[in-house]
Amino acid sequence: MKSLFRIRRSPSIFVFPLHMGGSNATSLELAAIFTPPYNAARYGISLTSSPRQADVVLLVGSFTPKMAGPVLDLLASLPDDVKLLQVGSDSTAAAPFARSYTAFGPLQPGVAAGAAEEEGKGFFLPPGKTITAYIAGAPPDPEVIIEAILDACR
Repeated sequence: MKSLFRIRRSPSIFVFPLHMGGSNATSLELAAIFTPPYNAARYGISLTSSPRQADVVLLVGSFTPKMAGPVLDLLASLPDDVKLLQVGSDSTAAAPFARSYTAFGPLQPGVAAGAAEEEGKGFFLPPGKTITAYIAGAPPDPEVIIEAILDACR
C-alpha cells in the first residue's frame, strides 16, 4: 500500500491548437498524437476547447490575412505563463507560401508592431509573449510534437 502512495502523478497538460490558416498537413499529424500508436494521453496531454484553460497553445498553419486579427487578439488575451509552440514549417517560416499574397509570414517576437507590418515582413507577437519552441518539419512527426510539448512544460 505504501508503494501506491509513492507513485507520483504528473499533472495534466492541456493543449489548444490554434489554426492560423494554410494547409491541414500539420493538423493531421496533430490529430495523430491522440491515436493508439502514439497515445499522448499516457503523458497527461489532452486537448481543450478553450485557450483560457490551456497550458500550451500550438500555432499551426501559415499566418493568413483573414486570421490576423483573431489570432493577435487571442494571443494578447492569454496569460503570460501559457507556452506558445509554433508547429510545422508553414508556421515557423511560412513555407511554402512565404511569397504568396495569401500568407503574411511567421509571427515574430518583438515589441514594435508598426514598422514590420507596413513593410510586409510579418507580424509581431503582442508584448509579453514569447515563442517557447519551434517544431520544424513539413509536417513534423507526432513523436516530435509530443516531445516538444513535454519539454515546454518541464
